[in-house]
Amino acid sequence: MLKKKSSYLFILITLSCLLIFSIILGISFGSSYIPVETVYHFLINKIFNSEIFAVDWKKNIESIIWEIRVPRVLLSAISGSGLAICGVLMQCITKNPIADPYILGISSGASSGAVAVIILGGSSMGFLGITSGAFTGALLCGILVFIIGTQYGKNISTVRLILTGLAVSTIFSSITNILVYSAKNSNQVRSAVFWSMGSLGRARWGEISIPFIALMSILLISILLAKSLDILLLGDNTAKMMGMEVGKIKTIIILSSTLLISILVAMTGSIGFIGLIVPHICRYFCGSSHKRLLLCSFLTGGIFLIICDTIARTMFPPRDIPIGIITSIIGGPFFLFMIGKNRYSFGGEK
Repeated sequence: MLKKKSSYLFILITLSCLLIFSIILGISFGSSYIPVETVYHFLINKIFNSEIFAVDWKKNIESIIWEIRVPRVLLSAISGSGLAICGVLMQCITKNPIADPYILGISSGASSGAVAVIILGGSSMGFLGITSGAFTGALLCGILVFIIGTQYGKNISTVRLILTGLAVSTIFSSITNILVYSAKNSNQVRSAVFWSMGSLGRARWGEISIPFIALMSILLISILLAKSLDILLLGDNTAKMMGMEVGKIKTIIILSSTLLISILVAMTGSIGFIGLIVPHICRYFCGSSHKRLLLCSFLTGGIFLIICDTIARTMFPPRDIPIGIITSIIGGPFFLFMIGKNRYSFGGEK
């Protein structure tokens, strides 16, 4: 037991160090490279509000680091962590190892909302208008799936929930296609397609606080419910026999995940594969105990998306590749590799 705890603590410390290192690297790389040493010195000076290190860089470098790259990298970390946590929760609730945060169709609802704003002219309001449209669409989709798929929260059937999510997702996807087809110019189509494939390019300081608060709140709720999530993997009937209120727990998890994913998708668009593969990667290292799995997924998801976004920014500078392309290119083969190895478990000990 002591060995397991020490090895898990070592994993957490290693992942935390990797997260910090990936943040610094993510800030360094971009259309123009900023030395890692400069980034480190500037951040230390900024954090402690004191000139601990001598300022030997140009003033415009500070603006690039603090106003552009730091918010983007932090949003990458928040989004990656949130998607990974929601992936763990959805896989537990549905008892489906290939479930991801978008299984309830939330991303389709967000895409419809954002594309509607872009195509119908609401984009003149800027990023706030698109984000509001995406959040509204995502929340509407989530509410519909919850009401129909759970019979108003009274009877939460996994199969019914998944099928409802699939049906509602198809409807919203059709609406999105109609809107794109009705676009009046190619710029609208390009904006709609680029947004639906995920982008972190519009991250700003004022837009980070809400997703961060939502992420930490859902992480805390999930950790408090970790034992209940472990019991749920044994089956609903077993959980009920053990005195657990299955419907109540599932309702809390579904609503919490829906809210977090709605916020994240509204901010960044649809970013695939993270919520699917990160939980499996973490199960390989720390097993299926949700208390451990949630923390590992939280750190690993942030690292993974920061790396993917750094690649998206540096592959064809100064243009950004939609980040969903990068996550799919990396995530698809890696997931196939894990399936081939068959070295991970779902719902049992590693």
